[in-house]
Amino acid sequence: YKFDFNRTEYEYLINECCFTDDERKIFDLRRKGRSVTYITLELNLSESTITRRIKSINKKICKAIKKY
Repeated sequence: YKFDFNRTEYEYLINECCFTDDERKIFDLRRKGRSVTYITLELNLSESTITRRIKSINKKICKAIKKY
């Protein structure tokens, strides 16, 4: 689940993926290597919600990469 992108890739994805506010926060935290457990505590959301958001983020990333 870790999002490991360089600065250029990160900026491209932020511009192309139209993340929701929660998705953007999760994306940034995962990029910093934070665990799902850490994110649940940080954002006060359930683990299943975080997992669902990560799946949504992954779909958006895949779509943006195919456009690239």
